[in-house]
Formats: sequence, structure tokens, C-alpha cells
Amino acid sequence: MRKTLILFCLFCATNSFSQDINYARFIIDTLSSPSMEGRGYVNDGVRKAAAFIRNEFLKDGLLSFTKDYYQSFDLAINTLPGKADISIGKKPLIPGTDYLVASTSPTLKGEFPIVILNKRILKSKSRYKRFSCCDYSQKVIFVDKKGITDKKQTGLTDSLRKYNFLKAAALVFVNDNKLTWSISSASKQLPYAIIDIKREALPEKPASIALDIEAYFEKAYTTQNVIGYVRGSIQPDSFLVFTAHYDHLGRMGNRTYFPGANDNASGTAMLLDLAKHYSQPDHQPKCSMIFIAFTGEERGLLGSKYMAYHSFFPLASVRFLMNLDMVGTGSEGVTMVNATEFPKAFDLMTKINAGNEYVLTVKKRGESCNSDHCPFYEKKVPAVFIYSLGKEYTEYHNIYDRADLIPLSEYSDIFRLVRDFMDEW
Repeated sequence: MRKTLILFCLFCATNSFSQDINYARFIIDTLSSPSMEGRGYVNDGVRKAAAFIRNEFLKDGLLSFTKDYYQSFDLAINTLPGKADISIGKKPLIPGTDYLVASTSPTLKGEFPIVILNKRILKSKSRYKRFSCCDYSQKVIFVDKKGITDKKQTGLTDSLRKYNFLKAAALVFVNDNKLTWSISSASKQLPYAIIDIKREALPEKPASIALDIEAYFEKAYTTQNVIGYVRGSIQPDSFLVFTAHYDHLGRMGNRTYFPGANDNASGTAMLLDLAKHYSQPDHQPKCSMIFIAFTGEERGLLGSKYMAYHSFFPLASVRFLMNLDMVGTGSEGVTMVNATEFPKAFDLMTKINAGNEYVLTVKKRGESCNSDHCPFYEKKVPAVFIYSLGKEYTEYHNIYDRADLIPLSEYSDIFRLVRDFMDEW
């Protein structure tokens, strides 16, 4: 009988462990799927993701501050909803793999001659002077920084990207590194296109480039944070808060989307997993527990900024806020951002980790406004940001950050670590 009981307990523990991972996989698979459009602003991907998260809150019986769990606001966004096609000579390039069109780019269609700006020109004042006097309004400048080490010269090419002082129809930057995309500057549409191209995708002597880019700028796109909570059993007017951003980069044209499995479907999965845990009667927290899925993080922490200044609950009553962003690895432990600002929190997490051997280490990092904890920290809320560490997965802001590749190496143990921390805080 005793042997049977032990085997039953082991089965329950194994099943519970498996269920956490299975639920996380379900959330990440769903949020990273093509149907979510990269959780951006083309084809309402971000709204589809918000509806999915809201339904998960509903299933778990979370309470809402509003009638629909939403906190809506408007943001400006430039998008690339149609074509984003490039050919050099007669060779069509592959979007996302061979090139990226910057999110600030305008609509631009045509075939343009290519002009090369490289170290040979940049290292000679006379050559650069002659180069800078030409009319490039109907040409595309290819910027090749290979072999350039002088800071003034690299600074010049960087400022060209930002200001296009040579007034080219488009700027193409030849890239030797992994291509990464961003929408952080997409609050406006520039009058010129910016493109990053992998060097190996280029023919030996490119002469012309054909561009077919369709852009659409929206002044006021309505998006939404998603917020639910579990009422505390003893101190309902005191709050512990978990946050994670659910938005990602969306689409670059009609052929390319960015799945965002680690950034940040993984953090959203853990947020929803924690909400499911605390919504169960046996796990009801003593303080009220709030769960916020932020939109607009990739556009500049806009969702968290909006919530920090239009909060549904008094920020002075928040005992602690923990932000989860990119927790899909963990073989090398986790990092706590703001650990130096809240040493008691860091000490408690390291103590819990040491007692349970959840992850390899909890690393300390100082103040940094690099995720959604920041607007709350700036409003004097005790807030930290937790992310996982591990070389087993390094995809970031590219088309390869996919659900089928993300390892979730220490997902269950990170879950237990942050759960135990909030239970004891």
C-alpha cells in the first residue's frame, strides 16, 4: 500500500510538472502562430493576442477592473502591410532572411541605380567631398562599413541612417551580422527607405535595385493592456503585481512575420500560468494579486507608461511588482534588474533559490529602463525585471524566434522561484 501511495504521489508530481510545461507550450505556440500576425499592428495581430489573453483570464475566473479586462489607448504607428519586395539585378531576395526593410520606411516603388559608399571613399576627404556633392534623389546608396574602424567615419554612416543628409531615395546597409528588426522608431514615417541586407545575399557587382514597398501610417491605432486580478484573502487592498508584455514586432510585408516566442510569448505564458495558479482556491494569495499583459512595449514601453499614469489601482498600495520578459532559457540562471535598488528582494530570491536549487544562479543587475518595470519604478513602485540566461537559445527580433525552437530549459523552476518569492514577500 505504501509503495502504491509513493508511486501515486510521484505520478501526481510528474503530471503537475508536465502540465506547467504543456500549458506554457500551448500559450507560446498560440501567441507565436501565424494567426497572431506577430502580435503587431498589421491585420490587428495585437488585438487578436489581447482577445486570447482576455479569454484565458476569463477561463481562470480572474476579476476585472473594467467590463472586458481591457485598458485601451491610442498610439501612432507606421506599418508595412503589403509588399516589401526587393530584387537586385534579376535576383529576388528573401525577406527576413536576406534583408529587412526598416519600420520607418515609406511607400517606394521603382528600379534605382546603386551607388556604393565604402571605406575607399570614406577614408579620403577629397573622394568623400566629390561623393557628397552628387544628386542621389533617384539613386540608392549602399553603405558598406567593412574595414572601417575610425569612429568619425562610423559615426558618419550612423548619422546617414538617421538623417539621410545625402538625400538618397533609399539607403541600404550591408550587414555581416545577424539581421534584427525593430519598431521602436515607427512612431513616424521617414521620407526615405532604409534597408539592411546580408552581404552574402548580394551579387558581386550590384548595379541596380528594384524596390516594391507598401507602407501605411496610422496616427491613432487603438490598442490595449489586458488586466485581471485575484482578490487577496487577508489584505485585499494591498497588491502584488506580475507583468509581461505580449506585443511583438508584427509583420514586415505580406510574406514575413516575427513570431516572438521568447520575446515575449514566454513571459506572457508565465504570467498566465501564474494567474491560473493563484486563481485556484487552494493558492489564493493573502494580498490581491494583479496580472498585467502590456501592449506597446516594442514601440517604447507605451503600455506600461500608460498604465503607470492611468492606473486602476493606487500605486502606493503596491507592495512589489515583478516584470517577466524573455524567460525561455535558464541554463545559466536568471538576472534581476533593479537588484541593487532593492537588495532585500535580491537577498530573498537568492535565499529561496539556494534552499531549493531552482536555477544555477540569480545574478544581480542595477537600474535599467529596458522593460516594463521601468515606468512603475519611476513612480516609486518597488519593481524588478526578471529574465533568463542561457546560450542554448539566442534568437531575438528575427524570424527565427519560433515556438518550435524555444527550449524552455528552466521554465518550471523559474516559475517556482518567482511564485515562492511572491508567496514569501
